[in-house]
Amino acid sequence: MADVAFVVTTIAVFALVAFIAKGVAKL
Repeated sequence: MADVAFVVTTIAVFALVAFIAKGVAKL
């Protein structure tokens, strides 16, 4: 279960960073 949680957290962080980067690129 720890591995699954780690993967989900990693994907969530990556998506968040990508979303922020996209927002910054728009400015």
